[in-house]
Amino acid sequence: MKTKLILALSILSLLMACKKDGPTLGDAPTDADAVFTTVASSISPNIIELTAVNKTMQCLWEFGNGIKATGTTATATYPYAGTYTIKLTVFNKGGSKSSTQQIVIANDDLGLLNNPYYNKLTGGTSGTGSKTWVVDSAFAAHLGVGPDPESALGSTPEYWAAGASEKVNCGLYDDKYVFHLQGFKFDMINNGDVYIHNTLSAQFPGSFQNLYDYTAPYSDQMNESWNLVEGEQTTISISNNAFIGFYTGVNTYRILDITDSTMHLQYKHHEGGLNWYLKLKTE
Repeated sequence: MKTKLILALSILSLLMACKKDGPTLGDAPTDADAVFTTVASSISPNIIELTAVNKTMQCLWEFGNGIKATGTTATATYPYAGTYTIKLTVFNKGGSKSSTQQIVIANDDLGLLNNPYYNKLTGGTSGTGSKTWVVDSAFAAHLGVGPDPESALGSTPEYWAAGASEKVNCGLYDDKYVFHLQGFKFDMINNGDVYIHNTLSAQFPGSFQNLYDYTAPYSDQMNESWNLVEGEQTTISISNNAFIGFYTGVNTYRILDITDSTMHLQYKHHEGGLNWYLKLKTE
């Protein structure tokens, strides 16, 4: 009886130790983790440089003008005067925490809108203020895929490239993407359906297989926003549930080339390992 009692106590102690030492998510971020600084750029007081104090967190910025960004640093551009509320949300495995700051932009600086990328995307301040883009289906390799990271061949769809009009009736060629200069607004007009990668079909109720991938019912995504980040690799990010072209689970696109009437994009795959390529033209 004594041996059984000792054995039972040993098992109980072991179970308690396992429970105590089990995996945890870690501590949630604190108010201090969500602190950030705002500094006016030397280029213009309408350009605000943002920095998260805690560099170990994942960061989501909301600039108060419909535009969002990620990363521990970000740059917010405000061509128009006004009061804007900037929000930073930081994340880790334990949870999230947010903080806000208000900034006052005293004067318009419409010169900030005179940007070569803005002009080509939207028509610029001297144009109509918006431009509509569609997939260039007549162009060979208007859609394609290659490795990520790139091989020695560079930014090219070396694995596969669509022939001209190869994806007709898939819900890709009738979609329209409208970039507005005012408020950096973005409209995705898809006429009821979109074309998505086959690994994402479960996320789109009613989707059906169509030329290997899937066509899915989808509503227009209006009054979203676009954000351009210039650098060694200039990118466009589209807000919320809007996206451009064949959907692979992402909505940030690297601009490989852009003219007044054509645009060539590279973008990632949600599972990694692939770079997708998309050729657009103005409507």
